[in-house]
Amino acid sequence: MHALAPLPDPRSYSGTATHSLHHLAHALLGERNLGHLVAKEAALDTELKRLLSQGDDAAIAAALATAPDLATLRVLNERLRANVEHAVAGQPQHAVIFALPVVLVAGVRGKHTIAGKLPDIGAVQALLVQHGVIQAGADIQLSSKLLDHDQLRGIQPSQLARWRDALQYASGGLPHDFTEAPVNVDGDGVFLRYIVGIAMQPADATPVVQLNAAPGQWALALTKLLGDQLEHDAMTLFPLPRAPQAWLAALDDGRVAQQEIRFQVFASNTLRKLRETGETPVAVLSCHEGAELRVTLGAEKNGEEWAGFIWPLGQFDRVEALQQMMVELLRECHHDDIRVLGEVLPQIKDNLPYFPLPTELPAALARH
Repeated sequence: MHALAPLPDPRSYSGTATHSLHHLAHALLGERNLGHLVAKEAALDTELKRLLSQGDDAAIAAALATAPDLATLRVLNERLRANVEHAVAGQPQHAVIFALPVVLVAGVRGKHTIAGKLPDIGAVQALLVQHGVIQAGADIQLSSKLLDHDQLRGIQPSQLARWRDALQYASGGLPHDFTEAPVNVDGDGVFLRYIVGIAMQPADATPVVQLNAAPGQWALALTKLLGDQLEHDAMTLFPLPRAPQAWLAALDDGRVAQQEIRFQVFASNTLRKLRETGETPVAVLSCHEGAELRVTLGAEKNGEEWAGFIWPLGQFDRVEALQQMMVELLRECHHDDIRVLGEVLPQIKDNLPYFPLPTELPAALARH
């Protein structure tokens, strides 16, 4: 089996630091002396704290959007999350604002709407307590509303930091008018919703909510519970809950989890259909302008038989990690004919979305 060529990263970076946060991050990245490293990280944190305290989320977003390179972007994101999540020293307690992503794989003959609210959120919280994800007796409140990605994204980092410091109890929930987000299923699909919560964390105490808990019995039990609460006779539903996470981390993890499940469904269904028609499947991985990774699954010698998948690259997606995930999943489906294109390709060709077909590729590109 030959090694596959790496996909190129289609995202562009200016290479020029244009923001104070860029310069501070660059100085941190270039430091090798431990003592100086600590001081430079503190300098970056001080500037982020200043912007957060002033509610200047626009400046933070601009620094992330115009990062001169991927390393700078990643360190800014890491320090932003730390400064949003970690409490100010000396406080007796602080609020942990968290979210639990849930990917919903649903299929129905016709149409069905999954309610945007869980009928028994108390049972969900009790299950998490039973499995040690939430501490028994802790001041924690989960919302019964299922929220979509846009609602979580609409809460700015400075707001999360204010809630962390200002909230004194969890029973009132988060002070924001979130709305239920029902899921409209038309045939089948892979959907993303979030269960959000607040936990009051006493200083110097063990964590009252286990963020990023490893998958285990709690996840299997929660899958069954959510399935029971959202079931409908005409619908097949597989809820796939992720661990509770800090708000900003959950935003990114939920998006990636949804896309990964979508890819798994796409790959397994398309490979099965190609094989059932007697075709020899070939997978083509390519990156395109507009920050997209595309996968074409098509017949080796029949240009009419193919299907395409698009993964819009998020700011923090690692192209090499996505390529590895996709290759491993294809091989789990007993598929080894995978071809990787090493150039960034256009989104549109001949006035149509461009998906490179196996029949268009020279034999030299074949990798098994």
